[in-house]
Amino acid sequence: MPVTRRLEDLPKDLDSQISADFNELLQEVHTDLSDKNEMPVWTGFFASSWKIQGTPLIPTDKVENYEPWASIKREASLEFFRTGKSSRPKNPKIEPRFPIGEEQRIFNYRKPVYIGNKAVYSIYVLESGRLQRYLGGLGKKIKRKMTDKGKVRFGQRYTTKGFGSVKPKTIIQY
Repeated sequence: MPVTRRLEDLPKDLDSQISADFNELLQEVHTDLSDKNEMPVWTGFFASSWKIQGTPLIPTDKVENYEPWASIKREASLEFFRTGKSSRPKNPKIEPRFPIGEEQRIFNYRKPVYIGNKAVYSIYVLESGRLQRYLGGLGKKIKRKMTDKGKVRFGQRYTTKGFGSVKPKTIIQY
């Protein structure tokens, strides 16, 4: 059966679609930044500390104040002091501390959105270049996500007087 939408509903429908795509993009970016394949991982605290909000973020969180990451860092430090060698912890934990998604906050695409990391040492981790590489490919992700995947058809059949169950000034898509 054809989908019938009123022409007057087009701006609202487009706004809803753009908003949904924008929030889906933010969710995908947040998930990517929390992935050990995209970001450097030692204890997992950095990858777990990405946050998206409507104001600029200030990194204020110390790994030592949050479990289980404090214990992971403590174990790695003890190993270093015992052996003199630094080795990657065997059990890093990535658990996003500031999740976004359907049950969380919905962002308005018309307002600025800031993506940042709450870990105090994040500025040093960002020097690794992994974030820069990720940002280099972000344009393609935005284009893919924010572009309608379906075909938009306007005016297949435009009725001015209405007919049967079709109301006046309606566009019918097949």
